[in-house]
Amino acid sequence: MAALLHDVLVVLAFYAVAKVSVGSTFIACMLTIIGYSINATIVVFDRVRENQISMGSKADLKDIINKSVTQTLSRSIFTSLTTFVMVAALYVLGVTAIREFALPLMVGIVCGTYSSIFIAGSLYYVLRTKFPPKAKKN
Repeated sequence: MAALLHDVLVVLAFYAVAKVSVGSTFIACMLTIIGYSINATIVVFDRVRENQISMGSKADLKDIINKSVTQTLSRSIFTSLTTFVMVAALYVLGVTAIREFALPLMVGIVCGTYSSIFIAGSLYYVLRTKFPPKAKKN
């Protein structure tokens, strides 16, 4: 949730700095960025879950998260780069309404990729070490 909040706040700040008009395009852009960021974050955490199972309970959480991020890094970058190139083409070739959507979306793609790769895993590690899960009672 913190990574999603980060993405939304960065794009909101971009809207304020660039003085882009806020309307229905704003809502569509924010929802698109949230969906994109959720998808990228789920890929990383799914890999964390798979690596926890395969590496066993004795493995260090830091190593599990590092391995998971490393395994998903190229996939995340290639997916984001492909999407970014297509949205940039829409920005260059599109009309004004498309440009109002495409420019903040490009910022959101870059920010979402950054947060999914660098913030989400690190924040998960910090939260798990500061607040370990409670043991289950049988």
